[in-house]
Amino acid sequence: MGRLKGGANTEAEAERLSLSELNLLIAGAAWRFDAATNSNLRKNAFKRLVWLEAQRERLHDIEAPERKLAARRSGE
Repeated sequence: MGRLKGGANTEAEAERLSLSELNLLIAGAAWRFDAATNSNLRKNAFKRLVWLEAQRERLHDIEAPERKLAARRSGE
């Protein structure tokens, strides 16, 4: 996964973010996951979303939802 400009890419960078900044990055990752146009973009967005939620859980004790990357059904 490449570096995301303006976002946290390491645990140390995540530690410097406020909860609201982390929530904003999570919302962006969720949007990218939902809007992904191919499986590679979708997989990368999913990994980012899960990582950011894990950082929020680690730093702010907000439980990360259990997520599983499922195949997208046609027609949705």
